[in-house]
Amino acid sequence: MALWCFPIITDLCMETYGAAIGGRHPSLKIISFTHSRLWQALILDDPAAARKTRGDLTETAQTMGLSPDQVCDLDDLLLNELMDVVTQRFHRSPVKASVCGHILLHIAKNLAYTPKVLAVA
Repeated sequence: MALWCFPIITDLCMETYGAAIGGRHPSLKIISFTHSRLWQALILDDPAAARKTRGDLTETAQTMGLSPDQVCDLDDLLLNELMDVVTQRFHRSPVKASVCGHILLHIAKNLAYTPKVLAVA
């Protein structure tokens, strides 16, 4: 899952951060790649790598003038996008869809914020 999700995550990060800071910003690729690495660590359930990468992401975002809310909002978008992809990709394989869904639910429970979906549930 971490392998096929990485390009999806990177593309959405590039698009979202590009809209916030400009598509030609010199640090756009750095912050997008860092955020993608964070999600890879979360998917692989590697807490040490996730902590380190979250720290790198927070530092880079602050340097670029991005608010913590913007980073959290992107996490919410990523979670929604990956849930959609899992649903579409594995619609004929409920077991794989369930496993991927549980991975994403575990990630959602451990994000630095509470997604609106979980707050309502």
